[in-house]
Amino acid sequence: MYESAGICANLLKQDIAPSCDDPIVPGFEQEGVIVNRKDIDFSASTFNSTRKNVLEAMALKTGKKGYKILAMGAQPFNGTGTAFAAGTYRNTFTHTVALVVLDDGPDVRANIIDGLANGEFVVVLENKYKGLGKTNPGDCAFQVYGWYQGLKATEMADGKYSEDTDGGWTVTMQEIKSPKSGIYLFKTSYDATVALVQTLLSEAE
Repeated sequence: MYESAGICANLLKQDIAPSCDDPIVPGFEQEGVIVNRKDIDFSASTFNSTRKNVLEAMALKTGKKGYKILAMGAQPFNGTGTAFAAGTYRNTFTHTVALVVLDDGPDVRANIIDGLANGEFVVVLENKYKGLGKTNPGDCAFQVYGWYQGLKATEMADGKYSEDTDGGWTVTMQEIKSPKSGIYLFKTSYDATVALVQTLLSEAE
């Protein structure tokens, strides 16, 4: 009744139980992609017709491209995650992406640090958990952060004596008031999605 009247029905639709055949595992792979949010062609980007948190096409404007993020170490992108945010009339989610820049110098500061400090971004990270044993194998692999509000820097630090970054930078970005707990990039299969992510690193035609 409520959905037909234009009111969203927030209902539980699945059993809450772990998968015995495909158990979840923590963490991210070492490579991700970061895109300037203003370079995304939202009109050409499409969601699955029935699964509204599955992005099937992430299009960039002509001549625009994303940039690779390489996170070294045993816990890549440590500090990245999602938190519930209580609101007055509607609850939302805060998405956090944490990364390190293991480099420095005039070009790094001009081309990376200054941009991160003031820009808005969308980041695609690959989970260690792919969901390959699920109904849609591989649909858990690639997670998108910043789609609705954009990721914005909240903390940045250059510690010249930092043992973690060897004099590089730590960067934390957040997307606040996201209406959804998560967006996934998935196109028909895991391999097809890997190829889709790789296209983000080349200039869009």
